[in-house]
Amino acid sequence: MKGKHGNQIWNWMGYFYDQFYKSFPPYLRLHQKIFNILKSSSRDSKWVLDAGCGTGLLSVELARRGYPVVGIDQSSAMLSRAWKKKEKENLENLVFLGGDLNAKINMPSFSFQQIILIHSLYLMEQPQVTLKNLSSLLPPGGEMIMCNPSRRLTKRELLSGGVSFLSEASRREGMQSIFYLIGIALAMGVLNHSIQRRKTRIYHCWDESEVRDLLRPCGLRVKLLEKSCLAGSHLLLWAEKGK
Repeated sequence: MKGKHGNQIWNWMGYFYDQFYKSFPPYLRLHQKIFNILKSSSRDSKWVLDAGCGTGLLSVELARRGYPVVGIDQSSAMLSRAWKKKEKENLENLVFLGGDLNAKINMPSFSFQQIILIHSLYLMEQPQVTLKNLSSLLPPGGEMIMCNPSRRLTKRELLSGGVSFLSEASRREGMQSIFYLIGIALAMGVLNHSIQRRKTRIYHCWDESEVRDLLRPCGLRVKLLEKSCLAGSHLLLWAEKGK
């Protein structure tokens, strides 16, 4: 996402992101699917790049599981939270860097086998350029795991997502925290609605055929493509770079 206002949106999101997504069932299922994909992939000493890592929820869990991970994001507020998690657990196989995915990313110090691009590409100014830049970091046989919207969420679906969060979060945290949880759900709903609805905001959606067209110029071959996230509104993709 470009511009100062775009950065402010994601800096605000950083205050609520962890509290919401660690108890959001569709997001938890997505993470489990990503873990399963990586487990079935070839495991070597090369790094995993979490492009658009946010507060590091996925990066940290991957590092806990033994993967060497580099997380990159342009939101200073989100990266600050990510660094605190890394330092708290002393995860030496985890690095966080500031960077804009709209620009060319150069990281000669790292060799990547997998790139994870979750809920990030659709907000880029020129997603095809961003995808080409990132895929250039992969060797032949390297893999890209992406999840992006295939359509916009309706207000009813956003409400349903809030209810599923409240149900899971209250089960974990207890009903005594219900008003705090309602505040988090409302804040995340408003921020997500702002991201996808305002005419000044970049927001790309791709159906299955459009996603394949997006990948082809990057030399990426689809290995898995399925509906994911809230109400099946996103597409989870696993692709391999041609050898």
